[in-house]
Amino acid sequence: MHVNQLRRAVENRKKQLIQALRDHSAVPETERLNEWTLSELEREWSNYQRSMHEEIG
Repeated sequence: MHVNQLRRAVENRKKQLIQALRDHSAVPETERLNEWTLSELEREWSNYQRSMHEEIG
């Protein structure tokens, strides 16, 4: 995979996660999400999903 393709894939995934976190009000300070790394966003989304599953179950 070319570097540009990988970079584009990472940026697209970051955009998806940022939008999901904003849509679900999963974090209090959404304006700073653009500064987060992909790993940080993935971890926060995973934590949010886990907390929602625990509330339901």
